[in-house]
Amino acid sequence: MSLTFYTGDFVMSKIKIKQNRTEFYETAVSMGFYGNEEASLFGKKDNVRKFWEDMVLKTYCRPFIEDFLNQHSKITILDLGCGSGEGIELLTHIPPSNPKEMVNKNFILLPIKIREYYGLDISPSMITQGRANYRGKNNFKFEYANLEEGLPPAILNHEPFNIYFSSYSALSHLTPDSLESLFRQIFSHAQKDSVFIFDVHGKFSPEWPVHWKVEKELLPYSMAYLYNKDIREKNKIEWFNICYWKPADLKMRIERAAKSVNREIEICYMHDRSIFVGRHMDTGLLSPLITQLRYQVNRLIDHGYRGEPKHLKLNLEYLEKYVPENSTFWNKLVTYKNSWNRVIYFLEALLNHKDTKISAFIESEEIEHMEDDFKFLAWLFRNSDRFPVADFWASVIGPQVAMILRNIEMSYSEAEGIGHGLMCGIKVMK
Repeated sequence: MSLTFYTGDFVMSKIKIKQNRTEFYETAVSMGFYGNEEASLFGKKDNVRKFWEDMVLKTYCRPFIEDFLNQHSKITILDLGCGSGEGIELLTHIPPSNPKEMVNKNFILLPIKIREYYGLDISPSMITQGRANYRGKNNFKFEYANLEEGLPPAILNHEPFNIYFSSYSALSHLTPDSLESLFRQIFSHAQKDSVFIFDVHGKFSPEWPVHWKVEKELLPYSMAYLYNKDIREKNKIEWFNICYWKPADLKMRIERAAKSVNREIEICYMHDRSIFVGRHMDTGLLSPLITQLRYQVNRLIDHGYRGEPKHLKLNLEYLEKYVPENSTFWNKLVTYKNSWNRVIYFLEALLNHKDTKISAFIESEEIEHMEDDFKFLAWLFRNSDRFPVADFWASVIGPQVAMILRNIEMSYSEAEGIGHGLMCGIKVMK
């Protein structure tokens, strides 16, 4: 299937859509993207994935797991769209919420605390890789399932799970009706106090403005970001259709599904993740502009590279023509952009020893909750001689700046669908 999109004056010409999306994943597994990888500037498990995105997910999963472990000695997990087991790595590497506990305990959920992990995925290669990754762990199961068709009989006949889990927008592959049907099955299958933690792709991420005004249930997406630019330019990019979600539409589907099976639920949170550091900010495949923001933040986090402040500045003017009328999400994007840029301007003032500007930033009424962050950055910079590192900027200042940018994103609790991921946490109450 091929089609052409016209959005404003930006054209996505004759994108070929593969009906069978698993073909890309089969290739990705064969190329090693789903084995064990170290963090880096590029690739599936780059620095942003490990130190920004994974940490945000862990932060939102942590209260649920801590509550369970306060009441149960072991827990059970159903992972929907499990891939090769990335969910296990994420859930078993969550630090305690109280830093004082980390003296004797690195992570709150150890593998021995998992009575059963059950992973479902549509990709046979993912299942094979997952079984290889967790060979010898009999309580960890990986099985084929097409979630478009709902939960398989083996799960429907299984006892309820404590945690129903899905990460990195696996459920965006489902049509809205199929996802609502899956919600009904999960709410029917779950027991009181079970939780459902998942994310989908946000509709209004700055990565794909060409989709903002298009009112279709499914629109093109590609994982070509796994390849570097040279490979993308030399090879045909593979596309498949996914669903991009508005928070209001997702909430409506969740609540309607729960009501239809007579279950009471609480939506504990909806949160935008990876607003300016999503994968396609750097590819320009769904946008008229390549920003390289993710690459620059990867450099900030890496102790071996110096970030470049001038390339971290945000300008959203190129997005304005894509904004639908009467949109509420745009103000939030602009607010975050302004806070982000203040951090970069402050960093430049530090690097150029502009003491007057530094003081003005710290004393400004506009920064509000950022005052402590700016004071801390200034203290670090002025006490650089206390840190015996080869490159103070790369090892100390850069990572701290990246975490401030991440924390600004996390401070916005009301989701607008402006992130690469739209995260959701649901608790079954009755």
